[in-house]
Amino acid sequence: MPPQRFADQATCLYCQRTFKTQRAVRQHLGSDPKCRYRLTRTICTQGSSLDINVDASNPPSDPSDVDVVPSDVPQPTQPTHQQPRGVSIEEIEDEDDYNTPWNSERYVEVFPRPAGIPINPHRAKTKFELLQEARTEAGQDEWAPFAGKDEWELATWLMKNVGQKSADEFLKLPITRDRTNLSFHNNYTFLKKVDALPTGPDWECKIVKTTGDRRGEDGKMMEEEMELWFRNPIDCVKELIGNPTFKDHISYAPEHVFTSNNGDNRILDEMWTADWWWDTQNKLPDGATIAPIILASDKTQLSQFQGDKKAWPVYLTLGNISKEIRRRPSAHATVLLGYLPVPKLDCYTDATRSLAGYRLFHYCMAQILAPLVKAGQDGVETVCADGFVRLLYIILAAYIADYPEQCLIACCMENRCPNCLVDPSLRGDLLESLERDPPSILKLLDAHHRGVEPSEFDQHGVRPVYQPFWRDLPHCDIFRCLTPNLLHQLHKGVFKDHLVKWCTDLVGSAEIDTHFKAVSSHPGLRHFKKGISFVSQWTGTEHKEMEKVFLGILAGAPGTNSRILTTHTTKTLNTLQSCLKTFHENKDVFIELGARDHFNFPKLHSLLHYLASILSLGANDGYNSEAPERLHIDLAKDAYRASNKRDYHEQMALWLQRREAMWQQDAYLAWLNRTPPTDDDQGPRHERTR
Repeated sequence: MPPQRFADQATCLYCQRTFKTQRAVRQHLGSDPKCRYRLTRTICTQGSSLDINVDASNPPSDPSDVDVVPSDVPQPTQPTHQQPRGVSIEEIEDEDDYNTPWNSERYVEVFPRPAGIPINPHRAKTKFELLQEARTEAGQDEWAPFAGKDEWELATWLMKNVGQKSADEFLKLPITRDRTNLSFHNNYTFLKKVDALPTGPDWECKIVKTTGDRRGEDGKMMEEEMELWFRNPIDCVKELIGNPTFKDHISYAPEHVFTSNNGDNRILDEMWTADWWWDTQNKLPDGATIAPIILASDKTQLSQFQGDKKAWPVYLTLGNISKEIRRRPSAHATVLLGYLPVPKLDCYTDATRSLAGYRLFHYCMAQILAPLVKAGQDGVETVCADGFVRLLYIILAAYIADYPEQCLIACCMENRCPNCLVDPSLRGDLLESLERDPPSILKLLDAHHRGVEPSEFDQHGVRPVYQPFWRDLPHCDIFRCLTPNLLHQLHKGVFKDHLVKWCTDLVGSAEIDTHFKAVSSHPGLRHFKKGISFVSQWTGTEHKEMEKVFLGILAGAPGTNSRILTTHTTKTLNTLQSCLKTFHENKDVFIELGARDHFNFPKLHSLLHYLASILSLGANDGYNSEAPERLHIDLAKDAYRASNKRDYHEQMALWLQRREAMWQQDAYLAWLNRTPPTDDDQGPRHERTR
């Protein structure tokens, strides 16, 4: 039967898909990355008057045959008058569309030695298979310990949306008790059911005591005790890599990926396509499987309007899991590893409190990560998501943190770069500086601890933290682990706090707002119909939407070719470096016009390390701090609100364990009703011939 046709049916010029209405075409162009990209290129190169509404009964044979520029529009000519000094835009043809990932085939060069090989050719049983077997032997169905599907769905709703007191009141209502016939009748029996579900790794609590340098009223040195709540990182890794839900989104071996068989244009997206994994694999025995740990930590405020309750969560995920899955909160591919203490340290004087806080952080992190020392040296046998047992070498590969915390991790002053040894007065220049490396920094720390005063200690801005948590971690270069912070460094930092402010100071906020209001609506672009000056607080999403149109706002161009790349190639990286060089060659115009006095600030300097980070660990969107900040809501703030606000860390840990039990049961049910995996959007995959 032929498909039904509609009177106002329309076709997309780029993919030839047919839609019911012209509005549907515009929505499609705003949501489909392939067609949106091609439309943006067309507008940028040919004009802004493209008619995207095409009659389906007479579609063009080739979108390039469409006359997108009316004949009565005068063509641009070279100006004959002197142009004022400023920023100019040149039309630069994108060679091969930058080999964008949605158009590129993938030619894979496999690692030359055995890597990611199971130690046994026979499959073991995954945790879901073991759970299914145990319930079958016990005569239970998949909904156990709940009575059935309806009761499970009610339990999920109660756990997600209702507090304990309200849940108890609801379950005790006569209408609930008499008509629903539930197997639990109050909140206590409901939580007993939840506690019977399989859950994640157990929590531990360690009391940490520190003695300050202030004396109390009794004449003794003051002390402070605090709680360190954490879980075994090896158990967390086993939980993630053994989750059958991630089976189709996990890689166990490094690879080099290219856009063609000649290998001249490399693709870098996931961690396993970058250099760190390949280089580290060379240091391990044949067949070894690397489990690259990605840590993230960030303080967050818990109390609202009153009080000063804070939490310092530490999150853990794996580079084996696709970044698209890691970034998705609903996938639960990132687990909470622990809560660091946030003490006041009143037992220390003002002069020593900061250093004591540094040392306390490293001590607590060393306690949490202690099992990784042996796991990174000897490996750990683990049942993976595909059911095969592999010898995992669990290694810290990346650490997501904001700039102050990066300096805390790197044991350096906050006026220094945590990645390199650039002079603090030259951070605004395009300079190649020596990289920090662990052996040299540890040598300086040991010498300083012995009472020696090496000149490099102060020159490199090292803080006297003599036992950094990364000292004994095998195969770990902590300074290469510190990834670019796209949210705070780029979107909010260099762009919003600096570039937008400079341009607004020069042009005027009223003029900038007028330009934003004048921009016509366009699929995939946000229209700031009230301008931008009236907004006092922005989100990362709004920053990225502004970036898409800001160049056109300033230059008066009909459109821009701004893209946020989740996959890089050799060509895009060369362009990235070229653009950074161009900016530094022309940045003095902001000083000449009075918008800026200098460029010696860390967020601008951090851009110099983006290229090296992408080559080492893959595309930076896989390490954005937006993901852990989003997790603060689920794993810290909601947990705190569910507590009685006293001794809340223990209650938060228990609350989280119950939530994880529900998530695991939900994943188990989805696994029982699993559907065949869908094809990915990365194009055909080939093995590269040498």
